[in-house]
Amino acid sequence: MKVLGVCLTVVGILLTLSQAFPLNSTGSIAKQSGLCEFDKQQCSNAIGSFCPQCDANGNFLPRQCWPSTGSCWCVDVNSGIEIANTLTPPGVVPVKCGRGNSCPYGWTSYAKRCFIFIDTPKTWTEAEIYCQFDGANLASIQSYEENHFLMSLTRGDTHNFPQTWIGGFDAIEPGYWMWSDGSKFYYENWYNTDKMYNRNETCLRMNYGYDFKWFNDYCTETHPFVCAKTI
Repeated sequence: MKVLGVCLTVVGILLTLSQAFPLNSTGSIAKQSGLCEFDKQQCSNAIGSFCPQCDANGNFLPRQCWPSTGSCWCVDVNSGIEIANTLTPPGVVPVKCGRGNSCPYGWTSYAKRCFIFIDTPKTWTEAEIYCQFDGANLASIQSYEENHFLMSLTRGDTHNFPQTWIGGFDAIEPGYWMWSDGSKFYYENWYNTDKMYNRNETCLRMNYGYDFKWFNDYCTETHPFVCAKTI
């Protein structure tokens, strides 16, 4: 592999990495669970109730049908929301449904973004560079629902919740947290707000403690991580 010098300036701090991290790394990727699969797990077992149909990545199939009624309709493959004027009654040939904008293979869609969990531990900076090589950043989290979704994504086949890097950092001043994708902190899920001001622990991990909260850590520690990009 060619050695590639990569310089990343993060809030005035020059970080130099000696090696790129290619997307075809031998590190394995844990099994994903997309929004459709998540919704399907919440389905009622009552006869006649509707459960969504999902693809191999746990995302919505473009056409959804309700067996108990015979009706079919098209949906947005990322959100599962019905597309207007596509509902067909029983006995009528369903309209053709396209996939529209969907996530690349191996990525999982949620709220108009694509996510992937990488279970190979890296430092925070290495993880951010890895994500950037695929047009992404370490994941930002903007709601309780999104945090819950990422927890399910990091669980993988082991059904554990490993401490995982996400995109938060406070390199400007202690306690002033930002996301590496440039978005603001609209949602927070701290384990202990008194500990978030440690000057030396400036990078953010999730799944910390018995209740799987957020906690700052030394950026040189290695953890699995989640990348995210807009569709």
